[in-house]
Amino acid sequence: MSLSIGMSGTKVSELQTRLNLLPSILARLTVDGKFGPKTHARVMEFQRASKLVPDGVVGPKTLAALLDLIAKLGLGAPPPTPLAPSSTASVRSITEFVLGMKPVDGLIQQTFPPVGLVDVATFKAGVESNAPLFTFTSLKVARLGIFAAGKNGVERAVILVVPNGAPPNRVMIGIGHGFGGNAMKEYQALGWDDPLSPALIEFVLLKHVIKRWAPQTLAGKRPMALMHIVRAAGVELGPFAKDGAFTRDVLTQLRALTANAFSFDAVEAFAYSSGIGDFNPFLQSVSSTLNVAAVYNIDPHPAIQAGTPAGGVRKQYLSGTTGATHMAGFESLLMPRWTNEPFYAMGQLDRFQYLHNHCLPQYALHLGIQTS
Repeated sequence: MSLSIGMSGTKVSELQTRLNLLPSILARLTVDGKFGPKTHARVMEFQRASKLVPDGVVGPKTLAALLDLIAKLGLGAPPPTPLAPSSTASVRSITEFVLGMKPVDGLIQQTFPPVGLVDVATFKAGVESNAPLFTFTSLKVARLGIFAAGKNGVERAVILVVPNGAPPNRVMIGIGHGFGGNAMKEYQALGWDDPLSPALIEFVLLKHVIKRWAPQTLAGKRPMALMHIVRAAGVELGPFAKDGAFTRDVLTQLRALTANAFSFDAVEAFAYSSGIGDFNPFLQSVSSTLNVAAVYNIDPHPAIQAGTPAGGVRKQYLSGTTGATHMAGFESLLMPRWTNEPFYAMGQLDRFQYLHNHCLPQYALHLGIQTS
């Protein structure tokens, strides 16, 4: 993600700290995380000295040159800029409350069943007649924790999945479909008026996380943790809806509660179906506080265009059953492309259930990760 004038956040603070390591005829920068005229001038000064285009934008070439010069001068990388927590945010473990299992360092061991995956080697983007082959993940064991994250008395549950092994430095943030419409009665019966209803959390954990999003994330080419936000009644995302600083602080506290089991140098994010309505403002809020490296829109509601801010990558998929078969910037995954899918015969009975409720949530996230 490039940095330019008008932007703010921890990446800008790190840039300012690095620029202050170098000699300059200009004034020393205040490390305030705000890319203003003085930071812009220092960037242009460095670009001219490095024989780069002096546009004041810190893209990949400028950043690489800056890091290379700092290394050659033996100045070392600056310490990471501390994240300023939101004074009203709080995060606590509720794994034992929901599952009756006592976590170690905030996490328990969880087995994730094999799920189907698109064989990416046989997938041809943009070719609607292409019918790729399919494969399956192996059974995986990873660490899982359930937490309550709140602000000003409003809480939401979050489900965290962390791969075993070395701590990943990337997190996938998941926003599932909205709980309104036809799904409302189902979620009301699970006690969604209580954001920490064990029945609600267990349902989301099993159906959405264990059977869908976590196996696809764990099978991806980049080691990543997964943070899935559990919706509830009212403003379904609660404090996460439009408060990027809150989301960043939740990640910071989750890291501390899990003994640094992960970090979040970069985040990726996905929305499924009607979740796109909340995804747009959510991404807008976090883009200035987190490094959003990739975004995935999975069969969004067609009434809301995916005008979401994204980092370096955006992958978007349509099934043709939600009211649109083609939209600019989307890959159409219509019925002919699923001929080799193990449950293809289901589509002859109910295309919506097959394509929208089975194929897209089962396969599209991993497909996006692998092709990004």
